[in-house]
Amino acid sequence: IAMDNEEAKIVVGQNIPLVTGRFTNAGTATGTVNPFQTVERQDVGITLRIKSQVGENGTVRMTIYEENSSVSGTSSQVTNKTSVETFVTVDDGSMIAIGGLIKDEYNDSSTGVPLLQSIPILGNLFKSSDRTRHKNNLMLFLRPIVIRNQADADKLTLNRYDAIRSQQQSLMPDKSYLMRINDAPVLPVIKPDTHIDTTVPADPQTQSVPMPSVSPIPDLRNPAPPVPTK
Repeated sequence: IAMDNEEAKIVVGQNIPLVTGRFTNAGTATGTVNPFQTVERQDVGITLRIKSQVGENGTVRMTIYEENSSVSGTSSQVTNKTSVETFVTVDDGSMIAIGGLIKDEYNDSSTGVPLLQSIPILGNLFKSSDRTRHKNNLMLFLRPIVIRNQADADKLTLNRYDAIRSQQQSLMPDKSYLMRINDAPVLPVIKPDTHIDTTVPADPQTQSVPMPSVSPIPDLRNPAPPVPTK
């Protein structure tokens, strides 16, 4: 959820330190060398930034930036990044496909005994090969919905809440008599008319006690005139 003409940001990943520079400070008095390095932290993972603006005719203009990044290597610290940035105008409640980010990685490595692994045919008994392939497809579909009042916000929140709860129930493990834990945590059920009463009831034993009356302090600078007596 984002306010009108305000930017919203979602990051799913890690915040890692990256070395941006290395310097050496040579002391003039003692002749010692003090090496140091500068580090900058950067978000790595899936990043989505959206800035929306609602028009008078019910259209929504969005500025969208999506990024999928990762770090490869330990010494070189190479950052792999794929991103898409665009401007679109969509009607309220309509869905639009922004684009897709495809990432395909293939690694092939082999280890074995020196010399023996080079023998034809029999060398396969003295070596091993490892092949890995990672393929990620990230598709972005957006469906903006304008929330005009609190009732629309409650309806949208309960709809998303029920969808997440249904997904949790579908991932429940199968019943097993050998395992003691057969249930996974599931969100509680929330009804649309559920309201929490936060008022504190009054104590029936508490009674109001009248405050004692206090006579005013006489003014000694202007004494009251004596009351005539008969």
